[in-house]
Amino acid sequence: MSSALKYPPFAFSLYTRPDGVGTFAYKVLGGEQKATPLVLVHGLSAVGLVDWLPLAEELAHSRPVLIFDHRGIGASTIPKQREKEPYTSLDLADDVVELVKHVGWKEMDLLGFSMGGMIAQQVLVAPRLPFKIRHAVLAATSAKPAHSDLLQAIPSPSSAPQTIEEKIKLVTPFIHVGYDPAFLAEGKNKPTLERRIFESVHTRRPARTVAQQVSVIAGYDVRPLLPTIPSTLPVLLLHGTLDRSVYYTEAKYILRGIKHAKLMSFEGIGHMWYDYYTPSYWAHLLNRFLDAPRGLSEGELSALLPIRRGGKL
Repeated sequence: MSSALKYPPFAFSLYTRPDGVGTFAYKVLGGEQKATPLVLVHGLSAVGLVDWLPLAEELAHSRPVLIFDHRGIGASTIPKQREKEPYTSLDLADDVVELVKHVGWKEMDLLGFSMGGMIAQQVLVAPRLPFKIRHAVLAATSAKPAHSDLLQAIPSPSSAPQTIEEKIKLVTPFIHVGYDPAFLAEGKNKPTLERRIFESVHTRRPARTVAQQVSVIAGYDVRPLLPTIPSTLPVLLLHGTLDRSVYYTEAKYILRGIKHAKLMSFEGIGHMWYDYYTPSYWAHLLNRFLDAPRGLSEGELSALLPIRRGGKL
């Protein structure tokens, strides 16, 4: 692997919130497409401008796609005098709302993954929004602090300088918990794992920000508000049965609150769902759902489930 990462891998824009919360790095891919735009919200310790690839690029063939770095991570920054201020999932949801307002979209679809799914749910239950959400996808996420193996794998911060090899050793368990044992053992998946480790080591993911995100997750419980999501808003849940970062059983808590939501269960896959199968498979599935005004029936969703062959289509 190369010793340096060109970050970001493309030109990006910066938006500074007028209230001084921070400056956000974002990119709209596929801006000339006419389909309803899609906002992608990533999870704990993620750098959205990197970690959403290549899925976001594949989706951008069909619709505008907004990706961004959460406050204080990647190319997004928090003013030094505010770095130690705590924040909640409500604040992170407000970041999404303010960024979409800045981009100028009046109608959009929303996909949240892991912690991003928690943030997305917080957006969905907001009493008033300056835009309309047509569809929502909640991937590998929970409505409360999740049962998980992830927190034990978070690297412990070190004050001493570290070599690249030491950093790789430190982050590898955290990356690996995103996959199931069979995926990790399969030789053909080695390039994907190496890439994710490489990206983790060579992008800015401050320990202070990750610790604050962990606190956000620990204090999160949106279950009482989920029934306020209107039945006219199609909601799709995606979850792998071997997810170790957010256990598959967490999906039931969302389904209890959003009675009309549909769950697609993916047998034998882990947390990093979009690294299983191909980007074109996921883009096809998501586009089918997002392009259907009322969502898809259970039968239509079942027909879109893949035939698993060793983790790839």
